[in-house]
Amino acid sequence: MKMKFKLFTVVAAALMAFGYPAIAKDLKIGLSIDDLRLERWQKDRDIFVNKAESLGAKVFVQSANGDAAAQISQIENMLNKDIDVLVIIPFNGEVLSNVIAEAKKEGVKVLAYDRLINNADIDFYVSFDNEKVGELQAQSIIEKKPEGNYFLMGGSPVDNNAKLFRQGQMKILQPHIDSGKIKVVGDQWVDSWLAEKALQIMENALTANKNNIDAVVASNDATAGGAIQALSAQGLSGKVAISGQDADLAAIKRIIAGTQTMTVYKPITNLADKAAEIAVALGKEEKIESNAKLNNGSKDVEAYLLEPVVVTKENIDDTVIKDGFHTQDAVYK
Repeated sequence: MKMKFKLFTVVAAALMAFGYPAIAKDLKIGLSIDDLRLERWQKDRDIFVNKAESLGAKVFVQSANGDAAAQISQIENMLNKDIDVLVIIPFNGEVLSNVIAEAKKEGVKVLAYDRLINNADIDFYVSFDNEKVGELQAQSIIEKKPEGNYFLMGGSPVDNNAKLFRQGQMKILQPHIDSGKIKVVGDQWVDSWLAEKALQIMENALTANKNNIDAVVASNDATAGGAIQALSAQGLSGKVAISGQDADLAAIKRIIAGTQTMTVYKPITNLADKAAEIAVALGKEEKIESNAKLNNGSKDVEAYLLEPVVVTKENIDDTVIKDGFHTQDAVYK
């Protein structure tokens, strides 16, 4: 068993008590990211690293680029770097139990970031209220299109958050489906949240329904962007209500242009800062505030969940620009 941060701190304090000079040891954090090709995760990385370093930690970052096997291999490499805390944004939250068991044997604390990791002995989970995200998406689209043909575009089928978004969406949609006001004319999940996959799915859906689609409940901005590309080719962009999530710059521009109805903004600075604080506290074995517990199939996991925010054309300035998530120049140029 390798020596962890708290033990080192105790030994250092004992040495100082006997007149020996202090020995500095940085807390080492491994940050394993699903896919840095996506704009969203680049922001998380930068904010998390800056905050963790300001708290005295060193951060090692690796991106799996949407590959479950690569993520497992990268985590194993991080464990060989003698890290104290492992922070994971999982590509597939169903396949990491073995490598997390390895981390625990090494005395490494594990924090699931944004997406819950199932059937694994994780120490803590930090995210947004992801069912609420789905509720906000569906409610916004119903307000725009209270009746008609709806297409449901889910996220990655191996992302636990995608399932939570759908649960939230259906809480809002089901009564309208039951009443006959809304008819679901298609429902597909998008591998790896890729826009090009969403484009193909939307093209096929439009063909199958002879372009008779009134609304698309898309679970994030990348999939919304792909769907809007297909709608635009049929002269339907701006006529079909469509949701999103992540407040990507391209999505904000589409909202201004009127081709995307809304996005859900998850204040990433709050999330990444909180995650960095929790990661450092885990490494120091300090008490951590939680406001929720979620069962991951293995245990009840202590969690801290933040609130998501609806962004429409009317409140862009008061949300993403006010927070500095995007600049006014970038949004309006």
